Amino acid sequence: MSEVGSGPQTPHFHDTDCSEFLFRIYEYIDGEMGQEERLRFEAHVKTCTPCLRQHEVDRTVKSLIRRAAPPAVAPESLRAAIVARITSIRIDPVG
Repeated sequence: MSEVGSGPQTPHFHDTDCSEFLFRIYEYIDGEMGQEERLRFEAHVKTCTPCLRQHEVDRTVKSLIRRAAPPAVAPESLRAAIVARITSIRIDPVG
């Protein structure tokens, strides 16, 4: 049972814990979840008023930020350097 919100506390019974939803809300909003997770989160937000309110606030904030500042694009040289660094990282086996 999870309780969310600052008003009267109402117990919420869901497949998805409210704390998990709130922790991963931007991953959900940004479309970065797999289909199964997304469907589970959509079902949760449809049945949980506190999470729905938070979802609406976060979507509004992201929308305002997008309108206020154009998206930044990394220079191609930086992108290439990052890819080169990622591919050169080696994990040493413990032993």
